[in-house]
Amino acid sequence: MHHYLDAFGLVYGAFDFGLDAAGRWHWYECNPNGQFAWFPDPVTDRITAALADQLQHPDRDRR
Repeated sequence: MHHYLDAFGLVYGAFDFGLDAAGRWHWYECNPNGQFAWFPDPVTDRITAALADQLQHPDRDRR
């Protein structure tokens, strides 16, 4: 995912994945402005903090 974000010059992307009946993962898309606020607070709190950190320190390695 980091390579994908780097290739398109993105700092953030909401990746959509699916799991089929056989247990195989499938990647559907990356939304560069993906929404996450509908998740419960324990999930959104971590995403919000990570985005805020990236905005405050854009040159810091995110890996």
